[in-house]
Amino acid sequence: YLVKDGKPLRLGYTTGSCAAAAAKAAAWMLLTGHRKTRIRLRTPKGIELDLPVLDICQTPEQVSCAIEKDSGDDPDSTNGVHIAATVSFTDQPG
Repeated sequence: YLVKDGKPLRLGYTTGSCAAAAAKAAAWMLLTGHRKTRIRLRTPKGIELDLPVLDICQTPEQVSCAIEKDSGDDPDSTNGVHIAATVSFTDQPG
């Protein structure tokens, strides 16, 4: 924990972690066909996140979902924003 004025600060997670978690959840749902309301992600620093998956829109060909950004005690303008990802099947290479 980081400490400010003798008090521990609550840590949040980055926008990139939210984007990665949303993409992972969307890909999992697209490939399995099952809805997922939580997703686990290990950050590059080895921190395990267990995040709720929100705003799920699922069809057999495409899944969109989001993760709500939590900046912790850091006054970040993206705090509370839903970071979304969409994954779909395509017949195009790449």
